[in-house]
Amino acid sequence: MRARRHETGPAGWREDPWRLQREQQPATMAGQLRVMAAEAQSGGSGTRWRATVSAEQRFRITQLVDEAREQLVELRGVHSGTTAEVARTLLEHLSHSAALIDQTLVHTATAAVAAGVALEEVAAWSRLPAHELAEVLAAGEGED
Repeated sequence: MRARRHETGPAGWREDPWRLQREQQPATMAGQLRVMAAEAQSGGSGTRWRATVSAEQRFRITQLVDEAREQLVELRGVHSGTTAEVARTLLEHLSHSAALIDQTLVHTATAAVAAGVALEEVAAWSRLPAHELAEVLAAGEGED
């Protein structure tokens, strides 16, 4: 490639076609094992989201986020009219958005726990006490 581009490599590389820059070299087995060990120590299941969470669950989470976003976008320019009308519109849209976000939080937490992430970590990320999150997840399982 360097010859075709009429480029030369770094000093001392001569015209060796097999010489790669460090960042282009494949990772060594030792390097890959260090990364895996670091991931295991950092918490979480170590698995990939798309590999452990079903397409249906991911779609539902995305759908809920999009619906909440639409509800919030509809609030642009709603600040004209009587106080009661504006307050009613704001509160209805905000409470509906909050309900959608709560559903998204439960779906996401359920998927994370099912994928092997520790309940305590999920609780910390969602800013909920672990026992409350466990109750919410248990109640959600009973509904399915």
